[in-house]
Formats: sequence, C-alpha cells, structure tokens
Amino acid sequence: MIDTVRLRLRRPRRGDVDAVFAYRSRAEVARHLRAGPWSREKTERELTRYATAAFGTFGDELVLLAETRDGGAVVGEVGLRWPDATGAAEVGYVFNPEFGGQGFATEAVRGVVSAAFERWAVAQVIAITDAANRDSRRLCERIGMHLAATSVSTDGRRVDECTYVLSRDRYDEAQRSR
Repeated sequence: MIDTVRLRLRRPRRGDVDAVFAYRSRAEVARHLRAGPWSREKTERELTRYATAAFGTFGDELVLLAETRDGGAVVGEVGLRWPDATGAAEVGYVFNPEFGGQGFATEAVRGVVSAAFERWAVAQVIAITDAANRDSRRLCERIGMHLAATSVSTDGRRVDECTYVLSRDRYDEAQRSR
C-alpha cells in the first residue's frame, strides 16, 4: 500500500468491480488502451488476478487502485511492471474521467514512481502512451519524465506511441530541489 496526501493506493478487493468497470468499460477511456473496453466479467477476472499477483521477479506486475482517503471513492488505477534485467520498470495508469482535473492521476502516478525508486531501487521508469492522449503525455511531463521515442504500436492498433523515461539520477535531482 502507498499513501499520498489525498489517496491510498491499494490492492483491489472484491467490492471494487463496479467502480473499476464504470471507467474501464467507457469507450473514451478504452480508445487509448491496448486492451480496449472491459466487460464486467473481464473486470472481475482482472481484479481477482491483481489482488494476489506476485511482485518480486522480472515481468511481475503490481496494480493498485487509487482511492480517495476522505471518502474511499476509487478514482483509477496505477500499475508497475517489475524491472527487467536493465533495471527499467514500466508504469501504466487508467483513471475515471469523472474525477478528472483534480490532480488525482498525477498524485497517484507520482506515488508509484517514487516507490519504484525508493522501495524497489529501479534504475529508471518508463511510460508508453498513445501519442493522441494529450492528458497522459502531460502527466508524464508533470512528474519529470522526458520524451525518449515515438514509434508505431506493435499491438495491432497501429497508433503512434510515445515512450517517456525518468532515470533514477533525474528523480534524485528533482527530490533534492524540492
């Protein structure tokens, strides 16, 4: 679990299906995601898997739901894929547009990225986002990531994707200047 000023990032529970399905099933959310829109059944399956998934070896993925600390509303999710042999971890995120414009996504992603560097000692964190998703690209830039590459997706969607990177050195430098 990771606590930020306004959010608690935690593993999914059985009662979270409706909250996650509310945004994962939306076309305007899914258009930027490789998995597309989720059915209720897929939401249940994925949350069950996320609730107990291992996180300690190459390829493992930790997915945490972001819930408000003042009311317990699930506003989105942040995932971190365990670093590969190079020490690079990949962060991913999906948020409910109903809670947009309040800084929750930035706060949650910043919390997971901080944990990646401080708890799990990764060398760098990357984020791959649909180039058309301006909000996601701005989020990466707000947390100090820089655009490293743009390429066409290899998942069949054939969309332009942007790869953002934040190195441990750059993260440490930003922490010192705060």
